[in-house]
Amino acid sequence: MGHTDEMNEPARYHSSGQFTLDLPAQDQRLGQNSLEDQALAPLWLVRALVQVGAEVANLTLNRHRVVLRIRLRGGYERPALLDRLNQLWQAGAEERQGQVLEWSWKRSIGKSQLGREIHWLRERARYCPIPIKLNGYILQPENLLSESPRTGLLPPDYHLAEFYFEPSGPGLSLFRPDGAGDGRVNSNRTYWREAEAGVEKLRWWMPWRVAGQVARLKSCHGRHFGWAGLLSAQPAQPSQAVAVHQGVVVWQGSLPWAELPGLLLLLDGSDLQLDLSDLKLVETLAFRARLEECRTALREKIRETLPRWRSVDRSHGVTSQQNRKEAGAWLSIWGVTLVTGAAVYLPLPLLGLPWILWHHQSRKRIFQIWRERLQELQGA
Repeated sequence: MGHTDEMNEPARYHSSGQFTLDLPAQDQRLGQNSLEDQALAPLWLVRALVQVGAEVANLTLNRHRVVLRIRLRGGYERPALLDRLNQLWQAGAEERQGQVLEWSWKRSIGKSQLGREIHWLRERARYCPIPIKLNGYILQPENLLSESPRTGLLPPDYHLAEFYFEPSGPGLSLFRPDGAGDGRVNSNRTYWREAEAGVEKLRWWMPWRVAGQVARLKSCHGRHFGWAGLLSAQPAQPSQAVAVHQGVVVWQGSLPWAELPGLLLLLDGSDLQLDLSDLKLVETLAFRARLEECRTALREKIRETLPRWRSVDRSHGVTSQQNRKEAGAWLSIWGVTLVTGAAVYLPLPLLGLPWILWHHQSRKRIFQIWRERLQELQGA
């Protein structure tokens, strides 16, 4: 069936079998029921600033007013998502000064709803590719990846490996304060990081807080990618996937992939189908096929990389390379004190022995965690 312009109806039926509904008309009919929780409405602001290609954004939420201020990179076309908010809040006022745009809405809500709005923004906008300040503080955490239980040896956000794959569409972007060079990067957060050709390096300018105040902007490394697989360093961890559409998490679920334990899959779902709220992914066959493509690519990548993770540098034996370096440095200091006759300094090198022994014992325990994790990946 076709739909003519003379028929003033919001519903549209196409010969392809698809059905669409005019979104402002939908919101006018459903009102607050167009969202399962009215506190999800600020997520439309996140999608809007991604649509217009904002450079940075400043969002202020309180019980009586909402203000969104963005700086543009290029041209501007008003997103329809802002019009949808007029069905929930009073009609917003728009101001523009050069490349800076500002919208403001009036409203009246309770403390509980305001708390839910901030909660949903922190949970579902944490992968937004645009820096967002929420009520004066940066919305995205420095580490956007999953956290494992703390063991006392490894940081809770430490990863065995991260694999970034080339974007085929708009893609995602993350910033990492520990650097993002080409090929393998050994950092204090990740043991092994690899990227396919075409994954771009980015520079994020993020507000840097000193004593709770924003003192200056700090340049952080980042990556632009289509999807990523992140392996937890801790063994016996569950696997999950997260799909992001225009800066908002629209799907999150567990992955029953026995061969990839402890995996976090970040997926750009900008070309996948959403429901009428524009905030939830529809689990279509195309989405399931995308997951299987990622599963096959990651399985092959890990199979190729696994032998290289068995490095002699991670050996915990008494004669390991690291122990030889530390013992050699200690003997050098001891020898210098004997040759120079500075007998007063002879007790100082002895302080290095407990340090060497403590690090040796720590490496032994960490090596055990590594071995369990590698055996888990190899045996799955």
